[in-house]
Amino acid sequence: MDQVFCMKMFARVLELQSFSRASEEFDVARSTATEAVADLEKRLGVRLLHRTTRKLTPTEDGRAYYENCVRILADLHEAEESLTSAKGKPRGKLRVSTPHGFVRMIFFPELPRFLARYPDLELEVVMSDKAVNLVEEGIDCAVRAAAIADDSMLVARHIANVRWMTCAAPEYLKKHGTPKRIEDLAGHNCIRFVSPSTRRVMDWQFETDGKRSTFTPRGNLAVNGHEAAGAAAASGVGIVQAPEPLVSTAIREKRLKPILTQHIAPAPSLQVVYPSNRYLTAKVRAFADFVAEIFPRDVLR
Repeated sequence: MDQVFCMKMFARVLELQSFSRASEEFDVARSTATEAVADLEKRLGVRLLHRTTRKLTPTEDGRAYYENCVRILADLHEAEESLTSAKGKPRGKLRVSTPHGFVRMIFFPELPRFLARYPDLELEVVMSDKAVNLVEEGIDCAVRAAAIADDSMLVARHIANVRWMTCAAPEYLKKHGTPKRIEDLAGHNCIRFVSPSTRRVMDWQFETDGKRSTFTPRGNLAVNGHEAAGAAAASGVGIVQAPEPLVSTAIREKRLKPILTQHIAPAPSLQVVYPSNRYLTAKVRAFADFVAEIFPRDVLR
C-alpha cells in the first residue's frame, strides 16, 4: 500500500481508537484499515499497536512513530496548503463545531456571503454547546467561548473580547421597575441558565471597580441555552444575563434594554480553536478570518 495512506490510517486508528471508525472516515473497508497498519508493521519490522477486544494502545515504538507521522503529515499538508493559500483558494471539506446560538444568530445570517467568497469549500457545521473532542470527531476547528486549559492539545486564535450583558424587555422594567444595584435583582424574576455540560445553574457575573462578584439568580424559568434565555427575556418573562453577541440584535432593536451597565463583567473571549497536531490550513484560516469579520461589536456605543 501507499506509505502515506498507511501513515494517515495508522494515525486515525490510534486517535479514534477504532479500525471501524477510521475506515468509515476514509470510506474504505475495515479490512483495508487493518491491512494498512499491518503493512506498516511489516515495513518497519516492529509492532505498533496492542490490540484487545476493547482497546487499542500504542506500543512504545508505536507512540514514537505516531508522533513522527503527525509531524510528517502536517509538513505534507502545509506544502499543499501553501500553494492553495497563495492562490487565495481554500478548498475541500471544512468541518466546524459551533455553539447553537452563534450559528443561528451570528453565522447563518452571513452564511451566503461566506459560501460565495469560498466556492471551493464544502462546509459541514456540527452544532453543540458542549466542548467536543476535535481529533476524535474529525473536526477541523471549533468556535469556543470558554477558557482553553494550558495543557490542552488545542491552539486558539483570539477573535474578540466578550462581556456579560444583564438586560430585560422595556415592558418588564416598566411593570416591575429597573434594578439600580446588584442586590435589587433578588426582588426580580431572573431567567436561569443551566450549563449543558455540568447541568448546574450558572451564577451571574459582575465587576465593580475592578473587583469581581457573583449573584445566584432565582426565578421560575431555567433554560440550557443563552439564545433561548435571551428570547424569553425579550418576551417579557424576566431579567437575563447572557454573552453580549447573543443579545446584541435585541438590544439594537430595543426589544431588550441593558441594566446595571456600571457592573458589566468580561465573559470568556471568543476563540477559534484547532488541534495542535495539525497545521493551520488555508480553509481554517479563512473561517477564522470570517468569524472575526462578522462578530458583533460593542452594543453600548
